[in-house]
Amino acid sequence: MITVNYFGNIAEAAQSDSETLEYNTLSLAELLDLLDSKYAIGKFPFQVAVNRKIVSKQQILSLSDSDEIALLPPFAGG
Repeated sequence: MITVNYFGNIAEAAQSDSETLEYNTLSLAELLDLLDSKYAIGKFPFQVAVNRKIVSKQQILSLSDSDEIALLPPFAGG
């Protein structure tokens, strides 16, 4: 199972802060397409972290069972 953690506007759109998906393997692009069709995440600015490491959304990456994905909105701080 792949765990996806949502933050900010994406968590509001998904009406949840996380979910697990029953996929053993899936590409990052396929995951983002799936989530966009479910929650229209494409309209939000966000970064993607895979196993707590930020990666490019365009990176060709194969996700596997037990990976943890986070969709992170822009953060501001001081």
